[in-house]
Amino acid sequence: MTHKTVLLVEDEMFVALDIQMTLEDEGWEVLGPFASTHEALEFLESNTVDCAILDVRLTDGEVFPVADRLTSSGTPFVFHSGHANPAKLEQDYPQSLVCQKPCHPTALVEKLTGFTAQGRAA
Repeated sequence: MTHKTVLLVEDEMFVALDIQMTLEDEGWEVLGPFASTHEALEFLESNTVDCAILDVRLTDGEVFPVADRLTSSGTPFVFHSGHANPAKLEQDYPQSLVCQKPCHPTALVEKLTGFTAQGRAA
């Protein structure tokens, strides 16, 4: 696999660390984790990423401003949430994937890898 960067936006520390370690074991460079929309948007002002994993509910509200920024730049992302409505997310962000919590980090990485390798995966 070629070197890829992934923005990790997740406010639950243990979930974030589990995902981060799994991604790094697979050769990804993890940028973050960011616990708030504000932090993630600030990072994206001067950085680009290959893809992102976004929790929906963060310390300062919902992640949708980050999803909108990624959408406008054509950056693929996966919503990773236990609180959001998957059908609504897929309707509002048809280019994204949704992986509901609880989801084993390995399954999330597999989904992300297939998504970025082939475009939007099923």
